[in-house]
Amino acid sequence: MKDNFAQYFDKPEFRSLLARYEEMINGERSFYFEATELTDIAEYYAMQGESELAEAALDYALRLHPDNLDALIFKARARLINGHPTEARYILDSIGDQGDREVLFLRSELMLASQQYGQAEALLRTLLEEENYKAETYADIIDLLVDNEQTDIANLWIEEAVGRYPNDKTLTESAAFSYALQERFDEAITLYNQLLDIDPYSTFYWEELGKIYFRREEFDKAIEAFEFVIAINGNECHYALYAVANCYFNIGNYERAEEYYHIIHEHYPETVDPLFHMGMCRVNRGDDDGAIDFFTQALTTIPEGSTEQAQIYSQMSLIFSRKGQHAKAVNYTNEALRIYPKNAELIIMKGHELLCQGMYEEAIDHFLQALESDAENIERSLFLISVSMLENGNCEMSHYILRLLKDNPAIEAEILYPYLCYCEWVLRSKNLRDTLAEALSICPQKTYDIFSLTPAQGESADSMIERLKQLKIEN
Repeated sequence: MKDNFAQYFDKPEFRSLLARYEEMINGERSFYFEATELTDIAEYYAMQGESELAEAALDYALRLHPDNLDALIFKARARLINGHPTEARYILDSIGDQGDREVLFLRSELMLASQQYGQAEALLRTLLEEENYKAETYADIIDLLVDNEQTDIANLWIEEAVGRYPNDKTLTESAAFSYALQERFDEAITLYNQLLDIDPYSTFYWEELGKIYFRREEFDKAIEAFEFVIAINGNECHYALYAVANCYFNIGNYERAEEYYHIIHEHYPETVDPLFHMGMCRVNRGDDDGAIDFFTQALTTIPEGSTEQAQIYSQMSLIFSRKGQHAKAVNYTNEALRIYPKNAELIIMKGHELLCQGMYEEAIDHFLQALESDAENIERSLFLISVSMLENGNCEMSHYILRLLKDNPAIEAEILYPYLCYCEWVLRSKNLRDTLAEALSICPQKTYDIFSLTPAQGESADSMIERLKQLKIEN
């Protein structure tokens, strides 16, 4: 299973093997490698998404061991995955032992890729018969079908296999994984719980269960599952720690989320992500100074020109904007734009900061540049420009843009309506009552928030307007 590969790749012996290989390809030293060692290295690169490096390792393996069956099969599969089925078939046909089990599986995979579903199933059926209908053979066939996105066919094989082996652990694993992939979550949860009854200390099963609950946004249950992983493995479980931290972040418990990000930072100090996330926790807790401290620490170790660096610069810009230090905010936005010069939202952020400093013409130039740079998301850009206009006192222009965007499916109503209500209140628009009634129906909390009003359940638009008048909210 992929989980077992991942565990092997973390072991010192593989890390030493990989270091020797990378020394060799960098021209530093010369080493000899067995074919199995090179295929392991290729598997590692493939799991990291480094397909070119994976194929380079396989090419080297075949130069040293030209008839190695595993390397030939792996190379053919790599060619297939990378969109070269003709080359894959040529390599496959060159293999001497055409009856080898893995060769038959790869031939089936090529048939699936060319939509020869009947022929592929017939070949797999022949293999199953030759192997006396073993449970492991069923599991391998199901995994092959799932990996090749043939879930409908896989489901039929699952039914047949489970009917023959209702309590087989390997088959249950394959079925659970397939159901999770298809978002048949109830069935997947049932099967993973069955597996945990057999092996309650399996961190793999707990993690898979946690992933399902996370996808269902049942964050409390996800936390419980991932905390079992941590209880079994201690803090040496990077994925589970991050998952728990992210769950707490998603439910708005930023203090607990920060605690877990801090644990990750202690155990994996070379990673910048936890520092960034701790900064975001402080942002959400209203502690901008604490956020700046974490973001500043992160910038000392983060790779130059990385996505994370741009994210930190943009967050720093927002913080200094809130502090009223708009010139400093522009400096940080410029740093983010250095990494992503055509990013429309960053260009609008800079335009907003220029507008806050009274540099109207320069701001408008940036807004127009943003609209030109991302024509596919022009509605999103217009909405952000309207918010900037509103925050800088240009309510008329903001209202004009928001009215253009009203009922546009590209902008969620619950985001747009509160701003539109505020504009219409300030401008004493005749549309206010109708707009406010819609907003109270669609997004009551956000509507009260924009006016800083205490929510009143079931309140009518007329009643809210009267409250606004009594409170003398400026219009």
